[in-house]
Amino acid sequence: MKKTVTIALASLLAVSPVVGVAYAQDATAPMTSDGVATGSIAAADVSIVQITTLEDDKTETAEAERLKLKANDPSQMEKVQAELQSDPALLETLASKDVQLQNVVEIKTSATGGKIVYVK
Repeated sequence: MKKTVTIALASLLAVSPVVGVAYAQDATAPMTSDGVATGSIAAADVSIVQITTLEDDKTETAEAERLKLKANDPSQMEKVQAELQSDPALLETLASKDVQLQNVVEIKTSATGGKIVYVK
C-alpha cells in the first residue's frame, strides 16, 4: 500500500504545473523591487474606448451611464488622474495616440495584460 501511494504521489508531482516552472527575464531591462521588468506599454496593448460608442450599443448602455456618472464626479476623476500619473509608460502610450489625459475616465487591465482606457 505504501509503495502504491508513493508511486501515485510521484506521478502527481511529475505532471503538476508547479514542477519545472521557470520564466525568462531580459537582462537589459530595468528591474523593479519585485523583480518584474518595467518597460513601455506597446501601443497595440492599449485600447481606447470612447464612452459615446458605448451609448450606441444597446448592450452597453448601462456601462456608458456608469462611466458618464464617474466622469462627472471630481473625486473619481482625481483618482483616475493619480493612477495615470503613476504609470509613465501608459502616459507615453496615450500621448502617442493623441489622447487628452484630462478626458480619461477609467483604466482597466484586460485579461491579456493590456490596458483599456475609457475616455469622454
